Amino acid sequence: MISKINAFKHLLTTYMAALPKVVEGMFNIFNPVATQRFVHNILGADDLQKNCPRLGTASILEILKSSSFEDIEIMGKYYDGRTGGTHNMLEDAILAFVCKTTKPKLIFEFGTFIGQTTRIFALNTPPNTKIVTLDLADIQTQHVIGKSILGTPEQNKVLMISGNSTSYDFSQWHGKCDLVWVDACHDYDYVVSDTKNAFKLVRPGGCIMWHDYRHTAWWSGVTRHLRELKPSYPNLIHIRGTTIAILQNF
Repeated sequence: MISKINAFKHLLTTYMAALPKVVEGMFNIFNPVATQRFVHNILGADDLQKNCPRLGTASILEILKSSSFEDIEIMGKYYDGRTGGTHNMLEDAILAFVCKTTKPKLIFEFGTFIGQTTRIFALNTPPNTKIVTLDLADIQTQHVIGKSILGTPEQNKVLMISGNSTSYDFSQWHGKCDLVWVDACHDYDYVVSDTKNAFKLVRPGGCIMWHDYRHTAWWSGVTRHLRELKPSYPNLIHIRGTTIAILQNF
């Protein structure tokens, strides 16, 4: 009886703590941006806790069928939210783990941004690995492309190229990439184009990963297209606790 009372008290305390935030969110209804952010935060948090009913969800160990626990390396200003890029430590660790486990010789990255994931790839791959990363030219952005890796020892592994991914000529890397990371423009048409090119770039038996797969909210272009792909690629799956989807051995 006491345990039931304590459980009820805990539940009541939890609801009372959440109530002011819910009320605040409701009163933001006349502020579309604030309302969208409020709903996004709720649904995004819920998404990370639940399995995806559309792609299916599994842990990275289940997906890679790995029983090994490789040490990984993450360097950079990931603690500074103003730098942009991926700040979810689980996602960073998973990217590093995939590199450590699969040991790719050639990685292609759509969307360098400030180079945080580029550096993760470089830090966690064999010495002879090459990483090709594509983004717009600095003059077309409000940040320095690849600044997190510029001037580091890892930069020697990286070839930074500039251009629009919908019109760039990728043919020299067709069928040669062990890992392709899709994380550029998230508008639907761009996601479709980058994904088509990813399939051309990846070698047989290689791996494609997409960032910002969410079941709701901001990145609907990624979500929509990956759900369209699922019937044709049953191995396409969402990685538990992240916004990453992965396809391998197709």
